[in-house]
Formats: sequence, structure tokens, C-alpha cells
Amino acid sequence: MELLRLMGLCALCLLPVMVLRGKNPEQALLLVLAIAAVVLGRVLALAAPLLERLDALFQQAGVESGHVAILLRTVAAALVTRLCGDLCRDGGSQTLGTVVELAGAAAALLIALPLLEAVAQLLLGYFT
Repeated sequence: MELLRLMGLCALCLLPVMVLRGKNPEQALLLVLAIAAVVLGRVLALAAPLLERLDALFQQAGVESGHVAILLRTVAAALVTRLCGDLCRDGGSQTLGTVVELAGAAAALLIALPLLEAVAQLLLGYFT
């Protein structure tokens, strides 16, 4: 139900954003940022129990908590990259949006590197 409210808020704010975009694009971008901050804050509050549940599930499965943290940080980097890239494009800079996405991909690889190393070590253990 909360998701429908957040979607409704975004849809409701779309009209003022579109009107402002024609007259004052800077204010439209600021309004989009403010709406995104409110929605993101609420989504993070809603996600806290989900993260606790996922952590308990992975602990039951015997997955190390460090590996789960790496996975969650990689997902967070991807989501932040997507949001920032879309905001850059919404602000009128396609190139900046693409650069942000490239930087996000590199950051995700760097974050996931310890997990990739663990998988490689596991595979090497099977072959030796």
C-alpha cells in the first residue's frame, strides 16, 4: 500500500515538474531532487526490515555476512548510479549521465572484487 502512495506522490508531482521545466528548468530539477529525496527516504525506511530478513536468511544458508554486505553494496551502487544518471539526463546532459553510469560500473566491479576473488579461490580449490 505504501508503494502505491509513493507512486501517487510521484505522479502528482509530475505536472508541476513539467510546467516548471518549460519556464524554469533549474527549479524543475530542484523539485525532482526534493521529491526523490522524500521517496528515497521512505523507501529506505521500508527496506530496513527486508534487509534484516535477508540477513537472517543468508545466515541460515551459511553464507558469510561479509559476502552479503558486498552483494548489498553492489546493488546499492547500481541503484545510486541509475538514479544519478537519470538525474543528469533529466538535467539535459546525456554525456554526463553516460559518464556517471561508466563510473558506477567501475565502482560496482571494485566493490564486488573480494567476492569475485572468493569465487575464484573456491573454483581453484576444486581443480587442485
